[in-house]
Amino acid sequence: MKKRTIVVAAICLYVALLAAVWHVGTFQARTRTEALLDYAVSDIRLTMDGAIDTMLEHVAVTCARRFGKVGKYTREEVAAVAQLFDIDELSIVDRAGGVVASNDPDSIGVDMNRKAETRPFAALTNGTTRVVAQPFRRHAYSNSRRKYLGVPFAGGDGYVQIGLNETRMAKMINTQLAFLFDAEMDETVCYLCADMETGALVSSFLGDGETPTLDEIGFDAANVPDSDETFEQTLFGHKAFCRSYVFGGHRFIMVVPKAEFYGTRDVLMVVMTILLALVLGAFVVLLLRISNDAKRIKAFYAAEDAARAKDMEIAKTIQTSALPMPFGANPYFSLVASMTPAKDVGGDFYDFFMLDATHLVFMVADVSGKGVTAALYMMTVKTLLKNAILSRRDPAAAFTWVNSELCRSNTANMFLTAWCGVLDLATGQVTFANAGHNPPMKVKARGTEGPRAKYVTEKSGSVLAFLNGVEYTSFTFSLSPGDLLFLYTDGVTEALDSKGGLFGEERLENAVNAVAEPHPKSVCNVVRMAVAAFAEGVPQADDLTVLAVEYVSRPQRFVGSFPSTQDGIAAASAFLDECVEKIAECRHEEPPDAGSEVSNAYVKRLLSLAPALHVILDEICSNIVKHSGASGFEMDVEMLAEPAGFKLTFVDDGSPYDPLSHEDPDTALPAEERPIGGLGIMMVKKMATSVNYEWKHDRNFLTVVKR
Repeated sequence: MKKRTIVVAAICLYVALLAAVWHVGTFQARTRTEALLDYAVSDIRLTMDGAIDTMLEHVAVTCARRFGKVGKYTREEVAAVAQLFDIDELSIVDRAGGVVASNDPDSIGVDMNRKAETRPFAALTNGTTRVVAQPFRRHAYSNSRRKYLGVPFAGGDGYVQIGLNETRMAKMINTQLAFLFDAEMDETVCYLCADMETGALVSSFLGDGETPTLDEIGFDAANVPDSDETFEQTLFGHKAFCRSYVFGGHRFIMVVPKAEFYGTRDVLMVVMTILLALVLGAFVVLLLRISNDAKRIKAFYAAEDAARAKDMEIAKTIQTSALPMPFGANPYFSLVASMTPAKDVGGDFYDFFMLDATHLVFMVADVSGKGVTAALYMMTVKTLLKNAILSRRDPAAAFTWVNSELCRSNTANMFLTAWCGVLDLATGQVTFANAGHNPPMKVKARGTEGPRAKYVTEKSGSVLAFLNGVEYTSFTFSLSPGDLLFLYTDGVTEALDSKGGLFGEERLENAVNAVAEPHPKSVCNVVRMAVAAFAEGVPQADDLTVLAVEYVSRPQRFVGSFPSTQDGIAAASAFLDECVEKIAECRHEEPPDAGSEVSNAYVKRLLSLAPALHVILDEICSNIVKHSGASGFEMDVEMLAEPAGFKLTFVDDGSPYDPLSHEDPDTALPAEERPIGGLGIMMVKKMATSVNYEWKHDRNFLTVVKR
């Protein structure tokens, strides 16, 4: 938020709040003024009524005392008393409510209890009611308005009722008004009373005996509403709110000085102006500070995002660099693998390598967590797994050892699922172990009727690095030439669509079954496309890893293991004869670059090499048994084509020794002058087409080619 925007918004809010305070203050002042004027009108009316009732009660009591009791007095007697007290009507009423005497001849004989307006006076005969007064009402026999009041005779024998016309009241009221308005005026509400004919004030604010008129104090009678509403006047040079009503020939005016309440509002405005300025000023400072903090936080998170993006890029680099290079073309198997990293890089990885000439290792794993930590952990685990399998040659044994190593120092509390298989190319048997990973699918060869895909559900144990001491178990199944095995991670089955649904194992199985030509590449492509179509519009949440390996054909090679003894040498020699015979008799597998059948010349050539191969075998195996200290050795026999021949690979776990690093003995010297040893390996080199030595995976590898 820009500073200018904050300041402008604060000023607008400041003005709006002041306007609101002004309007609220004005409304409250006007409301209070109306309430005070309502109270003043009610008060003056009650006061006037009380004063008139008191005066009439005094007259009525005096009349009752003068007559003393109920009696049929003459009209003249009653009229004389009425004239004495200056009242318009005087009646004597008996206990039954009948008028027995009156100065009004129309009233004599009237039953007071029969009419609703006169019935209340009957209460004066109950012995407890002291006075009954009524407001002005229209007289029964004239158009004048008359006020009635009655008091009882002693003992409740009857009562005296007197009546006073409104016009006579106007003449008598001056003495009452002078008494009322000479009293101390209220400081908030002032009361004015003026004669309707002369306009002279009965009393005023002046307090010095002067009696000005309404015109002289500024009262504008033409601006007075007919109804009982509040109006404004300028009285004594001051603006005021007023109420007015006429009674008894007089105008009563209730006055509230305008400055009395609006002055309070103005003081409130000054206070609120200062207070709001302080509050909004502090608020603006706070907003500016928040704005600055927000910019700093935004910059901080932008830097964090950049650093995180860099970490993700590093993690992707680590992850992809750890993946193996694809195999070249191989006549015995076909393998395709791919990994599509998510935005937040996970720990998926796959690996494949040759354990030896006839055993293919392949695995898929998923490390918990995201980012660089998961990528680094994946590198460690991948290295451990590969070394363990190369040294132990069994997936379950490798998992058991790796799990123990990971649990020993798992400070990051990470774990992983993994599936590892070893394919024996000579037999098609797959030995595998599953550490809590998704079950792979075995896909039968092309041409198989019905669903070809089936899950391999066996599990060897829990996830790796979760529980120490777990002993994992290996399982086996066989692949026929043309069969395929499909591995994947949970990024496939747990892919989400726009409604939050999972891709799931059933959709995966249907996708694989829908592949017309189930080659590794086509299966991987179809699965990736099916997941992408299912999760269209939804960001990829996890790495998506797939691996497919097809067992194509059995190779023209055989591997045997033998003890490091003389019997082992003999067994190896017999194994060599068996291999040569099997290769020569083979018809279902054609040799590379040859015709559909092995020619007789080709077979004869292979058989002719057997004696030389036995000499080579005997010399090399004798050195292993006598000098290497190996616990045993392996021999890999492979047929070669064009020109026909064999490749023998000898593998032992003895001490590292390169027999090719020594110079050949000089056979021209007499035997007693030549150093001991070296003749056997020299003979091997002369008989063989080529000899090569390597030390790898803690083993000696000596490869001899004879064509």
